[in-house]
Amino acid sequence: MNAHPSYNTGMTVSGGTVSVGGNVTAVQHNERDPARTGPSRRETWEQAGRSADVGILTVLREEMAAVVEVLRRAPDHRTERMRGGASVHRATFAAEGGPVRVVATQTLEPGTHSAALAYQQLRRYFRPPLVLLVGIAGGVRADLAVGDVVLSDEVIWYDSRRETAEGPRRRGRIQATAPVLRHRVSDFLVRHGTVVRPEAGQEFRIHRGPIGSGNAVVTDSGSAVRSWLVETHEKTLAVETEAAGLAQAFYEEIDEDHGLRGWMTVRGISDRADRHKGHADHELAARHAALVVERLLPHLCLIEDER
Repeated sequence: MNAHPSYNTGMTVSGGTVSVGGNVTAVQHNERDPARTGPSRRETWEQAGRSADVGILTVLREEMAAVVEVLRRAPDHRTERMRGGASVHRATFAAEGGPVRVVATQTLEPGTHSAALAYQQLRRYFRPPLVLLVGIAGGVRADLAVGDVVLSDEVIWYDSRRETAEGPRRRGRIQATAPVLRHRVSDFLVRHGTVVRPEAGQEFRIHRGPIGSGNAVVTDSGSAVRSWLVETHEKTLAVETEAAGLAQAFYEEIDEDHGLRGWMTVRGISDRADRHKGHADHELAARHAALVVERLLPHLCLIEDER
Protein backbone atom coordinates (compact mmCIF):
# COMPACT_ATOMS: atom_id res chain seq x y z
CA MET A 1 0.00 0.00 0.00
CA ASN A 2 1.32 3.45 -0.93
CA ALA A 3 1.86 5.52 2.23
CA HIS A 4 2.20 8.90 0.54
CA PRO A 5 0.36 11.71 2.36
CA SER A 6 -2.94 13.24 1.32
CA TYR A 7 -2.58 17.01 1.57
CA ASN A 8 -5.04 19.25 3.41
CA THR A 9 -5.29 22.47 1.42
CA GLY A 10 -7.17 24.46 4.03
CA MET A 11 -10.07 25.73 1.92
CA THR A 12 -11.86 28.80 3.31
CA VAL A 13 -14.84 30.74 1.91
CA SER A 14 -15.17 34.52 2.11
CA GLY A 15 -17.17 37.15 0.21
CA GLY A 16 -17.78 35.29 -3.04
CA THR A 17 -14.34 33.68 -3.40
CA VAL A 18 -12.84 30.42 -2.23
CA SER A 19 -9.27 30.55 -1.00
CA VAL A 20 -7.46 27.26 -1.49
CA GLY A 21 -4.39 26.65 0.60
CA GLY A 22 -3.68 30.39 0.70
CA ASN A 23 -2.34 30.24 -2.86
CA VAL A 24 -5.07 30.10 -5.50
CA THR A 25 -8.45 31.78 -5.35
CA ALA A 26 -11.27 30.12 -7.23
CA VAL A 27 -14.20 32.13 -8.56
CA GLN A 28 -17.35 31.45 -6.53
CA HIS A 29 -20.55 31.44 -8.60
CA ASN A 30 -23.95 31.97 -6.97
CA GLU A 31 -26.59 31.34 -9.59
CA ARG A 32 -29.37 32.48 -7.21
CA ASP A 33 -28.15 36.09 -7.26
CA PRO A 34 -26.24 36.93 -10.50
CA ALA A 35 -26.31 40.67 -9.73
CA ARG A 36 -24.12 40.14 -6.66
CA THR A 37 -21.73 37.56 -8.06
CA GLY A 38 -21.07 39.07 -11.51
CA PRO A 39 -20.92 36.99 -14.70
CA SER A 40 -22.55 33.60 -14.90
CA ARG A 41 -20.44 30.51 -15.47
CA ARG A 42 -21.01 30.69 -19.23
CA GLU A 43 -20.28 34.43 -19.40
CA THR A 44 -17.12 34.02 -17.36
CA TRP A 45 -15.79 31.46 -19.84
CA GLU A 46 -16.60 33.65 -22.82
CA GLN A 47 -15.80 37.13 -21.56
CA ALA A 48 -12.22 37.11 -22.93
CA GLY A 49 -13.38 36.08 -26.39
CA ARG A 50 -12.05 32.53 -26.11
CA SER A 51 -13.00 29.42 -24.20
CA ALA A 52 -9.94 28.87 -22.00
CA ASP A 53 -6.80 30.65 -20.83
CA VAL A 54 -4.73 27.61 -19.84
CA GLY A 55 -4.87 24.07 -21.18
CA ILE A 56 -3.39 21.14 -19.25
CA LEU A 57 -2.32 17.83 -20.78
CA THR A 58 -1.63 14.71 -18.73
CA VAL A 59 -0.73 11.17 -19.75
CA LEU A 60 -1.02 8.70 -16.88
CA ARG A 61 -4.00 8.01 -14.64
CA GLU A 62 -2.12 9.27 -11.57
CA GLU A 63 -1.28 12.51 -13.37
CA MET A 64 -4.88 13.19 -14.40
CA ALA A 65 -6.19 12.33 -10.93
CA ALA A 66 -3.79 14.80 -9.31
CA VAL A 67 -4.78 17.61 -11.68
CA VAL A 68 -8.49 16.88 -11.25
CA GLU A 69 -8.04 17.02 -7.47
CA VAL A 70 -6.85 20.62 -7.90
CA LEU A 71 -9.58 21.59 -10.39
CA ARG A 72 -12.33 20.16 -8.18
CA ARG A 73 -11.45 22.74 -5.55
CA ALA A 74 -12.94 25.38 -7.85
CA PRO A 75 -16.72 25.68 -7.31
CA ASP A 76 -17.46 25.86 -11.04
CA HIS A 77 -15.61 22.62 -11.87
CA ARG A 78 -17.38 20.60 -14.53
CA THR A 79 -16.63 17.62 -16.76
CA GLU A 80 -17.64 17.14 -20.38
CA ARG A 81 -16.59 15.12 -23.39
CA MET A 82 -15.01 16.23 -26.63
CA ARG A 83 -15.85 14.67 -29.96
CA GLY A 84 -14.12 11.30 -30.02
CA GLY A 85 -14.84 10.56 -26.37
CA ALA A 86 -12.00 12.28 -24.50
CA SER A 87 -13.08 13.71 -21.15
CA VAL A 88 -12.16 17.29 -20.31
CA HIS A 89 -12.30 19.06 -16.95
CA ARG A 90 -13.02 22.79 -16.72
CA ALA A 91 -12.58 25.20 -13.79
CA THR A 92 -11.99 28.90 -13.13
CA PHE A 93 -9.39 30.42 -10.82
CA ALA A 94 -8.94 34.08 -9.99
CA ALA A 95 -5.76 36.12 -10.39
CA GLU A 96 -4.88 39.80 -10.21
CA GLY A 97 -5.16 40.13 -13.99
CA GLY A 98 -8.57 38.47 -14.16
CA PRO A 99 -10.10 34.98 -14.01
CA VAL A 100 -7.99 32.11 -15.34
CA ARG A 101 -10.13 29.54 -17.15
CA VAL A 102 -8.47 26.12 -17.11
CA VAL A 103 -9.20 22.99 -19.15
CA ALA A 104 -7.50 19.64 -18.65
CA THR A 105 -7.52 16.41 -20.59
CA GLN A 106 -5.53 13.19 -20.92
CA THR A 107 -3.66 11.89 -23.94
CA LEU A 108 -4.79 8.59 -25.38
CA GLU A 109 -1.34 7.01 -25.07
CA PRO A 110 2.17 7.90 -23.89
CA GLY A 111 4.59 9.33 -26.42
CA THR A 112 5.24 12.41 -28.53
CA HIS A 113 2.71 11.58 -31.26
CA SER A 114 -0.25 11.17 -28.92
CA ALA A 115 0.76 14.32 -27.02
CA ALA A 116 0.77 16.33 -30.26
CA LEU A 117 -2.68 15.03 -31.23
CA ALA A 118 -4.12 15.76 -27.78
CA TYR A 119 -2.68 19.28 -27.95
CA GLN A 120 -4.31 19.86 -31.34
CA GLN A 121 -7.66 18.60 -30.08
CA LEU A 122 -7.52 20.79 -26.98
CA ARG A 123 -6.63 23.81 -29.11
CA ARG A 124 -9.42 23.03 -31.58
CA TYR A 125 -12.12 22.91 -28.91
CA PHE A 126 -10.98 25.43 -26.30
CA ARG A 127 -8.31 27.61 -27.95
CA PRO A 128 -6.09 28.05 -24.86
CA PRO A 129 -3.15 30.35 -25.70
CA LEU A 130 -1.04 28.52 -23.13
CA VAL A 131 -0.71 24.74 -22.67
CA LEU A 132 0.99 22.97 -19.77
CA LEU A 133 2.16 19.37 -19.82
CA VAL A 134 1.81 18.15 -16.23
CA GLY A 135 2.92 14.85 -14.76
CA ILE A 136 6.00 12.80 -13.92
CA ALA A 137 9.54 12.35 -15.25
CA GLY A 138 12.76 10.49 -14.52
CA GLY A 139 15.48 12.55 -12.87
CA VAL A 140 18.87 12.77 -14.58
CA ARG A 141 20.76 15.37 -12.57
CA ALA A 142 22.20 14.13 -9.30
CA ASP A 143 20.72 16.83 -7.08
CA LEU A 144 17.10 15.94 -7.95
CA ALA A 145 15.24 13.87 -5.37
CA VAL A 146 12.14 11.77 -5.91
CA GLY A 147 9.21 14.11 -5.32
CA ASP A 148 11.00 17.24 -6.53
CA VAL A 149 9.35 19.19 -9.36
CA VAL A 150 10.92 20.45 -12.58
CA LEU A 151 9.71 23.56 -14.40
CA SER A 152 11.15 23.08 -17.85
CA ASP A 153 11.96 26.14 -19.95
CA GLU A 154 13.70 24.10 -22.68
CA VAL A 155 13.08 20.68 -24.20
CA ILE A 156 15.79 18.66 -25.98
CA TRP A 157 14.40 16.16 -28.49
CA TYR A 158 16.67 13.11 -28.44
CA ASP A 159 14.90 10.77 -30.92
CA SER A 160 16.06 12.24 -34.22
CA ARG A 161 19.23 10.46 -35.38
CA ARG A 162 21.10 8.78 -38.23
CA GLU A 163 22.11 5.15 -37.75
CA THR A 164 25.66 4.41 -38.93
CA ALA A 165 28.10 1.51 -38.70
CA GLU A 166 29.93 3.48 -36.00
CA GLY A 167 26.74 3.99 -34.02
CA PRO A 168 23.90 6.52 -33.94
CA ARG A 169 24.53 10.15 -34.85
CA ARG A 170 21.91 12.14 -32.99
CA ARG A 171 20.33 15.26 -34.43
CA GLY A 172 18.53 16.56 -31.41
CA ARG A 173 16.60 19.82 -31.47
CA ILE A 174 16.27 22.27 -28.59
CA GLN A 175 13.07 24.29 -28.27
CA ALA A 176 12.61 26.94 -25.60
CA THR A 177 9.47 28.28 -23.98
CA ALA A 178 8.25 31.79 -24.83
CA PRO A 179 9.85 34.78 -23.05
CA VAL A 180 6.53 35.79 -21.49
CA LEU A 181 6.37 32.45 -19.70
CA ARG A 182 9.95 32.69 -18.54
CA HIS A 183 9.15 36.03 -16.96
CA ARG A 184 6.08 34.56 -15.25
CA VAL A 185 8.06 31.61 -13.91
CA SER A 186 10.68 34.03 -12.58
CA ASP A 187 7.95 36.01 -10.81
CA PHE A 188 6.52 32.81 -9.36
CA LEU A 189 9.88 31.64 -8.00
CA VAL A 190 10.66 35.06 -6.52
CA ARG A 191 7.34 35.06 -4.68
CA HIS A 192 7.16 31.43 -3.56
CA GLY A 193 10.81 30.33 -3.54
CA THR A 194 12.07 26.91 -4.55
CA VAL A 195 11.09 24.97 -1.43
CA VAL A 196 7.50 23.77 -1.06
CA ARG A 197 6.18 22.52 2.28
CA PRO A 198 2.80 20.87 1.66
CA GLU A 199 2.53 19.84 5.31
CA ALA A 200 4.54 20.22 8.49
CA GLY A 201 7.69 18.14 8.32
CA GLN A 202 7.41 17.57 4.56
CA GLU A 203 9.08 19.44 1.73
CA PHE A 204 10.24 19.17 -1.84
CA ARG A 205 12.18 21.46 -4.16
CA ILE A 206 11.38 23.14 -7.46
CA HIS A 207 14.06 23.09 -10.16
CA ARG A 208 14.08 25.07 -13.38
CA GLY A 209 15.91 24.02 -16.54
CA PRO A 210 15.96 21.82 -19.65
CA ILE A 211 14.60 18.30 -19.97
CA GLY A 212 15.15 15.59 -22.56
CA SER A 213 12.16 14.18 -24.44
CA GLY A 214 11.61 11.35 -26.90
CA ASN A 215 9.71 8.12 -27.38
CA ALA A 216 12.46 5.95 -25.89
CA VAL A 217 11.87 5.22 -22.18
CA VAL A 218 15.18 5.53 -20.33
CA THR A 219 15.75 2.92 -17.60
CA ASP A 220 19.56 2.65 -17.63
CA SER A 221 21.90 5.03 -15.79
CA GLY A 222 24.51 4.28 -18.45
CA SER A 223 22.15 4.94 -21.35
CA ALA A 224 23.62 6.58 -24.46
CA VAL A 225 20.60 8.90 -24.45
CA ARG A 226 21.45 10.16 -20.96
CA SER A 227 25.09 10.66 -21.88
CA TRP A 228 24.19 12.53 -25.06
CA LEU A 229 21.72 14.78 -23.23
CA VAL A 230 24.31 15.78 -20.63
CA GLU A 231 26.86 16.44 -23.37
CA THR A 232 24.34 18.54 -25.28
CA HIS A 233 23.29 20.53 -22.21
CA GLU A 234 25.11 19.90 -18.94
CA LYS A 235 22.14 21.19 -16.92
CA THR A 236 19.63 18.67 -18.28
CA LEU A 237 17.34 17.82 -15.37
CA ALA A 238 15.12 14.94 -16.41
CA VAL A 239 13.77 12.76 -19.22
CA GLU A 240 10.19 12.07 -20.30
CA THR A 241 8.27 11.03 -23.41
CA GLU A 242 5.78 13.75 -24.42
CA ALA A 243 7.17 17.31 -24.23
CA ALA A 244 8.89 17.13 -27.62
CA GLY A 245 5.55 16.37 -29.29
CA LEU A 246 3.86 19.28 -27.52
CA ALA A 247 6.68 21.67 -28.41
CA GLN A 248 6.63 20.65 -32.08
CA ALA A 249 2.84 20.91 -32.35
CA PHE A 250 3.00 24.40 -30.86
CA TYR A 251 5.84 25.41 -33.18
CA GLU A 252 3.94 24.30 -36.28
CA GLU A 253 0.82 26.25 -35.25
CA ILE A 254 2.46 29.61 -34.49
CA ASP A 255 2.12 31.08 -37.98
CA GLU A 256 -1.55 30.09 -38.21
CA ASP A 257 -2.66 31.47 -34.83
CA HIS A 258 -1.09 34.63 -33.46
CA GLY A 259 -3.06 34.23 -30.23
CA LEU A 260 -0.72 31.48 -29.08
CA ARG A 261 1.45 32.45 -26.12
CA GLY A 262 3.40 29.34 -25.18
CA TRP A 263 3.81 25.91 -23.65
CA MET A 264 5.63 24.60 -20.61
CA THR A 265 6.16 21.32 -18.77
CA VAL A 266 5.72 20.76 -15.04
CA ARG A 267 7.11 17.37 -14.02
CA GLY A 268 7.38 15.66 -10.67
CA ILE A 269 10.37 13.35 -10.33
CA SER A 270 9.15 9.78 -9.83
CA ASP A 271 12.41 7.87 -10.32
CA ARG A 272 16.06 8.19 -11.35
CA ALA A 273 15.62 6.92 -14.93
CA ASP A 274 17.66 3.83 -14.08
CA ARG A 275 17.11 0.10 -13.53
CA HIS A 276 15.11 0.84 -10.36
CA LYS A 277 12.48 2.74 -12.36
CA GLY A 278 8.99 1.68 -11.29
CA HIS A 279 5.51 2.87 -10.36
CA ALA A 280 5.86 3.22 -6.59
CA ASP A 281 6.27 7.01 -6.57
CA HIS A 282 4.05 7.98 -9.52
CA GLU A 283 1.28 9.27 -7.26
CA LEU A 284 3.64 11.30 -5.07
CA ALA A 285 5.39 12.91 -8.05
CA ALA A 286 2.08 13.65 -9.81
CA ARG A 287 0.60 15.24 -6.67
CA HIS A 288 3.62 17.49 -6.24
CA ALA A 289 3.50 18.59 -9.89
CA ALA A 290 -0.22 19.41 -9.60
CA LEU A 291 0.41 21.34 -6.37
CA VAL A 292 3.01 23.50 -8.12
CA VAL A 293 0.58 24.12 -11.00
CA GLU A 294 -2.05 25.22 -8.48
CA ARG A 295 0.35 27.82 -7.09
CA LEU A 296 1.57 28.81 -10.54
CA LEU A 297 -1.86 29.47 -12.10
CA PRO A 298 -2.34 33.00 -10.70
CA HIS A 299 0.91 33.99 -12.43
CA LEU A 300 -0.30 32.69 -15.80
CA CYS A 301 -3.12 35.12 -16.49
CA LEU A 302 -1.91 36.65 -19.76
CA ILE A 303 -4.90 38.90 -20.37
CA GLU A 304 -3.08 42.07 -19.34
CA ASP A 305 -0.29 41.25 -21.82
CA GLU A 306 -2.78 41.65 -24.68
CA ARG A 307 -3.89 45.19 -23.74
